[in-house]
Formats: sequence, structure tokens, C-alpha cells
Amino acid sequence: MYYEGFGPEQGTVVSQEDAYDYALERCLSGTENDRQEFKEMLVGWFYSSNWYERGEEEC
Repeated sequence: MYYEGFGPEQGTVVSQEDAYDYALERCLSGTENDRQEFKEMLVGWFYSSNWYERGEEEC
């Protein structure tokens, strides 16, 4: 299996074996927009199961 990009990723082909590394590289070293979107998604995902979201009080 592989992933074939389109739009801004057109011409990019990533094997399943390289998919994680490519995605991580793009999320950590990509555009400012890529990094911000990844940050929001990661924090939302990580704290979605064993955490309560509380008010604005500091820890």
C-alpha cells in the first residue's frame, strides 16, 4: 500500500513503511499552518480520553 498526493502534495508518493516518518516530518517541520494544525489535533487527541478539561485556573 502507498499514499499518492494531490493538490499541494501532487507528485509525492509515500510507502506505508515511510508514512509515519513522512507525516511526522511534515507536521513538525512543515509550514507554520501544518505545525499549528498538528499541535491542535495532537493536544485534542491526547487529552480526549483520560483527562478532564477544566477552566482557566493555573495548575
